[in-house]
Amino acid sequence: MVSLPRNDVELARAALSGGAQGLKVHLNVHHHASGTHFGTWEEERAVLTEIVRLAGEVPVGVVPGGTPFATGEEFAQMAEAGIDFFDAYPADAPAWTLAQNELDIMLAAYAGGTNAEIVALQELGMTMCEASIVPGDQYGEPLTTLDLARYRELAGVLDAPIIVPSQKKITPRDVAPLRATGVKGLLIGAIVTGHDADSIEKATRAFAEL
Repeated sequence: MVSLPRNDVELARAALSGGAQGLKVHLNVHHHASGTHFGTWEEERAVLTEIVRLAGEVPVGVVPGGTPFATGEEFAQMAEAGIDFFDAYPADAPAWTLAQNELDIMLAAYAGGTNAEIVALQELGMTMCEASIVPGDQYGEPLTTLDLARYRELAGVLDAPIIVPSQKKITPRDVAPLRATGVKGLLIGAIVTGHDADSIEKATRAFAEL
């Protein structure tokens, strides 16, 4: 999967050309890894609808924001537009998001969180987990064996599929050991893909061809 550094049709096209099996877009947030501000659903709706159309059968997920967070009405509109799932940190996601059925539920395991918390979220309805467990001061560093152990520990307590985001500078050589941990997917973002169409397509292809 590819997390787009901007809500941009050409960047989505590049990721899809490189073989992306999923896309992630953003709303209502300043994304630290990419240095980009993402607007509201109303502001981003036209471009996101076009990205969904371009993606076809490839699922598209959305980060609905921190503060503010997308509303229930906006969730329904996003589902109507073809968005498949939302992805959020549990402390950002309002309680009602576990009761809605418009979008599939991806929540993040996070640095400093406990396995008991993420298991409880699974019991409450989380269907996918983003393993966003790397402390911020380690972003962009090489993936280590300790990281693998932490992903393995998480995989040992969850039935929901675990997606590893590229908080570390993950390389194609890291994919085999990542698979051995039991995680089910990789979400590459700005740290790995860069910010322009050429670099996104090249980085995506390097992983998709494995």
